[in-house]
Order: sequence, then C-alpha cells, then structure tokens
Amino acid sequence: MTSGCGASPGLRIGQDLLRGDRLLLALAAVLSLASATAGLLVPWLAMGVMHALTRHQPVILPAVGMSVAVLGTAGLQALSGWLLAGVGERAVLRLRRRAMAHLLRLPLRAVREEGTGSLTARVTSDAALLRLLIETGFIHLPVALFATAATLTAMVVIDPGLTLVAVGAFGLTGACLAPMTTRMRNLAVAQQRALGQLAQSLTAHLVALVTVKSCRYESQAAHELGHAADVVRSACLPASRLQCLIGPVVSLGQQIAVLAVALAAGQQITRGQLSLAAFSGFFLYLLHLTSPLTVVALGIGHLQAGRTARGRFHRLLTRPTEAERDTTATPVPPLPRPDAHAVTFHRVTFLLPQGNPVLDRASFHVPATGLTALVGSSGTGKSTVLTLINRLAQAEHGEIRVLGRSISDWPLGDLRRRVTYVDQQSTLVEGTIRENLRLGLAEPPIDADLMNALETVGLRRTVLRLPQGIDTPLGRVHDLSGGQRQRLAVARALLTDSDVLLLDEPNSHLDSISDRLVTRAVDDLAATRCVVVASHRLPTVRRARHVVLLTEDGTAVSGSHEHLLAHNSHYRELTTGHAIKAAVAGHRCCPC
Repeated sequence: MTSGCGASPGLRIGQDLLRGDRLLLALAAVLSLASATAGLLVPWLAMGVMHALTRHQPVILPAVGMSVAVLGTAGLQALSGWLLAGVGERAVLRLRRRAMAHLLRLPLRAVREEGTGSLTARVTSDAALLRLLIETGFIHLPVALFATAATLTAMVVIDPGLTLVAVGAFGLTGACLAPMTTRMRNLAVAQQRALGQLAQSLTAHLVALVTVKSCRYESQAAHELGHAADVVRSACLPASRLQCLIGPVVSLGQQIAVLAVALAAGQQITRGQLSLAAFSGFFLYLLHLTSPLTVVALGIGHLQAGRTARGRFHRLLTRPTEAERDTTATPVPPLPRPDAHAVTFHRVTFLLPQGNPVLDRASFHVPATGLTALVGSSGTGKSTVLTLINRLAQAEHGEIRVLGRSISDWPLGDLRRRVTYVDQQSTLVEGTIRENLRLGLAEPPIDADLMNALETVGLRRTVLRLPQGIDTPLGRVHDLSGGQRQRLAVARALLTDSDVLLLDEPNSHLDSISDRLVTRAVDDLAATRCVVVASHRLPTVRRARHVVLLTEDGTAVSGSHEHLLAHNSHYRELTTGHAIKAAVAGHRCCPC
C-alpha cells in the first residue's frame, strides 16, 4: 500500500526568490550600469584634460566633468550595492524559509537518507551561495561584460591598431582562464558535498555526545571529524588556489598589453600618428579594462558555484513530501460500537531500505476502545507498526484502515489529529514546557489543564521547582531526565482529544512510582479510547484487553493474553522471559 506524495516545482530564482524585489533588482542593475558608464567617461574626460593642457587651453571644465564622473561612479556603485545587498538577503531568507518548510514535510526515510547535518549545511552555506548566483548572474557579470565591450569600443575609436595589440595580449591570458573556470565548477560540486558530509558527521557526534563522553571516545571522534575536515580542505584548496590565480593572470595579461601597447604607441607618437592626449586616454582605458575582466573571470567561478548550489536545492525541493489530500470530506466521527475496529492491518508488507521485510503480509485488528499491547522480539517491527498507523512511513503492500477509513484516504492533518503518537525517545522540541505540552493542539489549553496533566504523571512539583516554572525552556541549559521527558510526552498525549493513542515503550525509563502514575493515566485513557502500547513489560501485557504478537517471520498473531499464552509457544516463551526480566528489574529500580 502506498499513497501519492506531494511534488514541488523545484527552484525558480525569478519566480520564487525574487518575488516582490524585481523592481529593486532592476533599479540596482540600472544604477550599476550608470556607474559603469560614468566610469567609462573618466578616461575620455581625462583625454580632454590632456588635450587642453597640450594646447594651453583652460582645463577647469573637463577637470570638473572628470571629478563629477569619478564621484558619480563611486556613489552610484555604492547605492547599487546597498540595494543589491537587501535584495540578496531577502532572497536567501525566502529560500531558507521554503527549504525548511519543505524539509519538515519530507518523509522520515528521505530525511534519514540525506542526513540532518547535510541538510543543515544546505540551508546555511548553500543558501549563501545562491545570493552570489543572484548578484553575479543578474548584476555583476552582465555589467562587467557591458563595461568590457564599451571599453574596447572606446579603445577602437581612439586607435584600432593598438586595440588589436591589447586584445591579442589579453587573449593569451584568456586561453589560460578558460580551463580554470571549467575546473572550478567540478571543484564546487566536490566542495559542497564535502562540507555536507562534515556537517553530517559533526551533527551525529554532537547528538551522541553523552555516549561519546561516557565511552571516552572524544579522541577518536575528534580524529574522525578531523579526517572529514581534511576532506573539506582537500576539496576547497584547489578551488581557492584557482580563485587566487585569476587576479594575477588577468594582471599579467594587463602588463603584457601595457608593454606591447607602449612599444607600438611609441613608434606612432614619434611618427606623429598618435597624439599624447589620445595615447593617455587609450592607456587609461587599457588600465580600466582590467577591472571588468577580473569581475568576469571571478564571476564565472561564482556563477558555477551558485549553479551547483541551485542544483542541490532543486534536487531537495523536488523530493516528494508527505501526501496531503485536497479534500473537503467531513471528518470521520468516532465509531459508535465499542466492538468495532479502530485499526486494521490486512496483508501489510513493509521493507527496510536494503530490501529485508519487517512485516510480511501481516494482518490483525485493534479494538476501538481499551488497551492493546503490541509485543514481539526486538526488531520484529513494533515501532514500525506505530509509524505506519500514523503514516510516518509507507507500506509497500496491503491495506491499513484507521477508524474505518483507508489510511490513504485520510487527509494527513486530520489523521494525525485523530491519532496521537509518542515515540520511543519521547522526543521534545527545543522550547518551553508550555510549548511542548501545546504541540499539535488546535485550542491552547488553559494553565489549569496543563498543570492537571503534569500532576497526573507526577511532574507538577518538578516543573514548579524550575527557574521559570512551566515557561522554562528545555533543550540547552535546563533539561529533563529520560524518565521525566517520557512523562512529559505522556502528559502531552493526555491533553489531546485523539481517538487513537500510540505509545512506544512509555514506561521504559520510569521508576516504580512514576510507572504506577503513567500506568493509571494510560488505563484511564483506555477506558474511552483506543490505546496501543508497544511494550516488553509483562504487567502491561497482562492488563491489555487485546494483544498483537509480531513474529520474526513478519506475520502477526492476535488475541487475549490468556488465549495466546495457552495456544502460542512463542508467546509463552516471550512472556516467560519478560517475567524473569521484570523480576530482576524490580530489584534494580532507580529513580528517573
């Protein structure tokens, strides 16, 4: 059984990133062109000053004009850069917002395939490269090409022969730059891939920092991260070196051109074929030519790095998100008959990424009310079943029905409103206790309801002792123990009005007192709702109205605890083992 996934049109810079800023971008382009034009007038006006000096004429007017052109060039360029910076940052903001919203809607498997660190690097460093692509592709490179063409045109007007000499000299360096810019594109791909791998490795080690420290793994972890950093260095160094060579290569072309033009112009001046004023203007244009040529050479490298980042974003944004059906159907009401099924699995198959089946044509049902225990050896798919019910994962074959409706027909938001899932890690978001308790609730509960939920799981006093009480931020300076986080996650589930509650090992980190509190809360919920608990604990299994046993061959057997104990040898062996473990654990209980 599979359901369709939402698709994104990918990344279109003009339509997606520059929406609302196109006029400002056009204004920045006009100002940049005006600045380049003013800069082109400076050598021409300087030629007029030289012409006036050689003829002993007043130079005030051309000198003032040249000063205005110089100041205009600087002022217009500064204003263009100021506008462009705002446009670029807003474009990056739009990209990051869109990318992060898309990431949060990707299937879990897709996020794990990409790696959280790699995705983080894409949203941070790759997004900054997209700003380079916008600035270079829309402004700097076109204006530099215009300035180059206009400068060469002015040089041709002054002296076509000297222009050919200069172009020939710069052509030699251009032949060197062409393979360099091609090489930089390939290096940009390797560089961004290496940065993503480093970010992923660092994120993984920081998430497991407690294990790293307790196992005295710091030195080896630092060595592994150092190796990943060295891979980044190896990827970045060639690109950095090529980038550093572009300026000197262009400068070398300029020096060759200067020498060649000086030799050719000297002969023309001695023969009276070239005036000093014309030579001075041509020489200034020759010096001016270096700046746009350097921008073009560097811009091509920036353009290639930006296009690589754009490709990575395009691949990310075109990855299918979780499907959300566009429907106006009336939400399914709670089932009226207590003996009706809240969840039904019919010949469901689920495969791991490597192709091994966790569930293989498994079939079972879960009653609409009461406690259902989901049991089985480790690795038989208990957590998988819960994620399939909440559509956090997709089965390859078979049908899953929730509250009498095929899971593929449910609008995703409605399904997850009707089905609450507490994962095995009791994951909390980085925020206050209040924010964690209110997650996913349509109407924020009043403080009294929040405190009652905390009281039910035995956390009220603990929360009131925190520096800011229920508004204390969790995740950095202040955090809860594993058992406290587990109880807070259960308290969050108590505040929902979901018809189905899925709890993955909700008692695994609890001491005996907390265990009794959570057990009582779960039993109260099961009196009117469907509660499915994946558990290895025999007391939970004994209390269950219904038991689903997942076998190692991927199938499922269901019934009451007494029925399975009498008729299933694997269940008897499993529960006997749990009884022994429970007895041992009872003597080793420690507070959480």
